[in-house]
Amino acid sequence: MTTTWIIIIAVIAVAVLICFLLAVANFSYERFMARYKELDQVYIKSNLMPYDFVNMINHEYFQGKLQIVQISQVAGDAYGRGKLFLSTSTLSNNSIASFTIIAHEIGHAKQDREGKKLKRLNFMRKLGRFLGFFMTPLLIAGIILIFFENFRILSYILLACGVLIFLLALLLKLLTISIEKDASLKAIQFLEEIFDETEMKRAKRFLKDARLTYWADFLKIVLFWTAMSKKTKLFN
Repeated sequence: MTTTWIIIIAVIAVAVLICFLLAVANFSYERFMARYKELDQVYIKSNLMPYDFVNMINHEYFQGKLQIVQISQVAGDAYGRGKLFLSTSTLSNNSIASFTIIAHEIGHAKQDREGKKLKRLNFMRKLGRFLGFFMTPLLIAGIILIFFENFRILSYILLACGVLIFLLALLLKLLTISIEKDASLKAIQFLEEIFDETEMKRAKRFLKDARLTYWADFLKIVLFWTAMSKKTKLFN
């Protein structure tokens, strides 16, 4: 095989890989929402309601210290500082989607109780948002000054600072993925107490689709230079 053919095959392989990654970056959220709508119509075999499930896990693992805050925002379920923010639709619907979402957020609560992962991540996000304001100006100033010989060293310093802020954003995305995966593993432990084998398979697939949205967020940043990926915030 000639060198030319090797180069052609390599270019095609890279192009195919980039297209695949762009597809993941741009359509993972739509895939997740489709899965959510599907599983929100699949009800569990048990008569257990989501609110009872929350109270059961709360007393079993947290001595009832978790505070449940009911919100109206659909898909706004979250955890923060000892509080579970769960939507009315999630708490009132005994679907696989509702129980899986609740278990995942309780997984974050367990992370918070066992260590400082979430606190460190939140601190780094706040720091990142502050530094993020300077990234673009630093890069622009560095590019401009590189054309002036007397400011060449300053230019390199400014460019390096801008790149480091960008790398911090990537690091935080990867850290978020790791934390979300750990929360999902904890969620599976909670769900195994009430789900049968078929329900567990669907819940695990749902959690994987959810985690893929975080990989998509990471890829959106990595592939920004293609101008074909959807925009995302660096430090959300």
